[in-house]
Amino acid sequence: MTVRDIIPVANVLAGRSGLNRRIVTPQVSAPELEEGIPVRGKAGGVLHLRPQEVSVLCELSSVERIRRIREIVRLKPACIVLTGRKVCRELVERAGTAGLPVLKTGNLSGITRLLVERLARQVSLHGVLVEIFDVGTLIIGESAVGKSEAALDLVLRGHRLCADDLVILEKRDGRIVGRPTELGADLLQIRGLGIINVRSLYGETATSESSDVGLVVELEEWQKGHQYSLVGLRETRYRLLGLNVPYLKLPVKPGRNMATLIEVAARNQMLKNRGVFIARDLQQRLQKRLSA
Repeated sequence: MTVRDIIPVANVLAGRSGLNRRIVTPQVSAPELEEGIPVRGKAGGVLHLRPQEVSVLCELSSVERIRRIREIVRLKPACIVLTGRKVCRELVERAGTAGLPVLKTGNLSGITRLLVERLARQVSLHGVLVEIFDVGTLIIGESAVGKSEAALDLVLRGHRLCADDLVILEKRDGRIVGRPTELGADLLQIRGLGIINVRSLYGETATSESSDVGLVVELEEWQKGHQYSLVGLRETRYRLLGLNVPYLKLPVKPGRNMATLIEVAARNQMLKNRGVFIARDLQQRLQKRLSA
């Protein structure tokens, strides 16, 4: 990935000759100038100067300001990103002379997301990962919406728990693999019941050390007046580490068995993986009936 790749979410103030500089880390560093500039660990990364840091730089004496700017350039970051209105003229001029791109943006989160999608090999996500019929199903949603309870019900149905609460996701050969943290393996946290060890309670076949993520299911509280899909023609995707994973949102409401719905969703995804799309086939049959 190069600096040129993040131009769509930023404006170039200086250093266009360095737009082909490689970015080698998804980490955006933001040094505090009052505490001194770190001497290493910033090469090839994105250096973010927050508005308060630019203000500090501008308020320094001319000699001290030039010295700090030289220190920043010596770090050899891939680029410098500014997010405030204020711009230090000397910084822009000297960075430009050195071929170090200086970018200005109001969308730092967009840059961060782009870096993670393109460069990160591993992220952690709050949720529960259960292997259902060989389909790794990542259950996400707000706290206390019932993710762990649904996972426990799925384990009782014979499926395998992979991770609860914090899921470590890695990109491997074009696929997303999920696993638990070292301390969280085999554990499931149920409100009111506490932490249980699924392997100890239900045996080794009730857990899995890792699983490919083939489906993301988001649980949300039922919203009155919200239109939820009844046919399922529209297929949506969830972005994980730059890859699109099949995604489904399920509303939680008293009387709805969420474990059953998640299990059916996994079964339905298995059919889609084999090229069988029930909703699409129904639509085609209806179109033929209407055109006859």
